[in-house]
Amino acid sequence: MENNEVQPIGVTQKTMATIADVVTSTINRAICAAGFSPIPSNARGKMRYSIEDTRRVLSRFISDKYKVTKKIQCFYNFKGGVGKTSICFQVASHLALCGFKVLVIDADPQGHLSTSFGFNNDESYCTLYDAIIGVKTINEVIRNIYDGLDCIPSNLSLTRTEVSLNEMPKREERVKILLQPLVNKYDFIIFDTNPTISYLNRNVLTCCDIVNIIVETQAYSLNGVKLLLSDIKAFCDSMMIGLPEIFMFPNKYEDRSATSAEAIVALNQIYPQYLMPNFAIRKSEEFNIASKLSKPLAFFCRNNSIAFDDVMDMIRFLINKSSEK
Repeated sequence: MENNEVQPIGVTQKTMATIADVVTSTINRAICAAGFSPIPSNARGKMRYSIEDTRRVLSRFISDKYKVTKKIQCFYNFKGGVGKTSICFQVASHLALCGFKVLVIDADPQGHLSTSFGFNNDESYCTLYDAIIGVKTINEVIRNIYDGLDCIPSNLSLTRTEVSLNEMPKREERVKILLQPLVNKYDFIIFDTNPTISYLNRNVLTCCDIVNIIVETQAYSLNGVKLLLSDIKAFCDSMMIGLPEIFMFPNKYEDRSATSAEAIVALNQIYPQYLMPNFAIRKSEEFNIASKLSKPLAFFCRNNSIAFDDVMDMIRFLINKSSEK
């Protein structure tokens, strides 16, 4: 079932070129060769192309060149307010534009990711909870957002998951069991987690190949990172499973902030093995605008957007770490 409440308006050739990391003339030649036409618009100036045509063009440059081997990933942190939902929204949306088949799962009862995708979380609709307790199959709770992007949304009904999981055998593995039929259907399965130590988050850790930790570049945010990493390791040891691959992405970095600079230095000194070299996601109001508009940055961001540049750098890094070329 398609979520028609949120339909972004299209992608320009210049934006496609940025995503594919090629010059605009290369994209223009690909569009002309394929015979694609821009979508009808009353707006003057920039021609935009549909999501379907964008995916067809960009798949030649990106998804067709990679075999994804580390499909199941999450965005994770015990601390709220670090920006993990905003980054998850952007990463999942743009991976779909790159030609990948993506399922994003909102595992936070607050449902902020679902709201970004245009769902009204005051309404009654099926969530991961319904699949876990068995009243719906996993396929029945999946909603289509647009071509290449599916979602299992969340609302407050997900708060009931903890009690149900506690009463189940293999309570830390229920989500892993549910996802087994989907692994070959998608290139990426991405979770947005809730900022707690919960049975649901334990389930997510059990099935993830990669854990992406979003860290706000503030001194107090760094205090919990050691505890977070220690908890992940202790849980994996208790389950006798291997550690997932862990990446750490500094977020909300401000060039003129001494606190941000100190946080980056500390992260590089203590956790260099988890960091993308010389990278931080810079603070930008465009992330908030994107969530409010229910649109990925590619559909509205200005030229030379630092938010869009940072998201694309992060996505290229994750594609390379998740795939065989």
